[in-house]
Amino acid sequence: MTDATDKWLTNDLTDYDEKRTDKDKIEKHIWVPCRMCIELFMRVRLTGRYCNNCERAFCEGEHGTFRKVGVCARCYDKKDTDLA
Repeated sequence: MTDATDKWLTNDLTDYDEKRTDKDKIEKHIWVPCRMCIELFMRVRLTGRYCNNCERAFCEGEHGTFRKVGVCARCYDKKDTDLA
């Protein structure tokens, strides 16, 4: 018998690819790094969250939110979303 978390044991540390977005990978239960953590801090923090606008991965709480829909700090628009 396998644990439900076993499906999340795969990760992909490659650069962001427009042809195979983080959303595509996450929906297939593949962990990807928060793109803002890599670009801003050169650290790898794996996540299963993605932005509905740009389809890039983000770590919830620091670089995005899921209060209404998934949105990263990069795509955040104060008029449309409550990020705070």
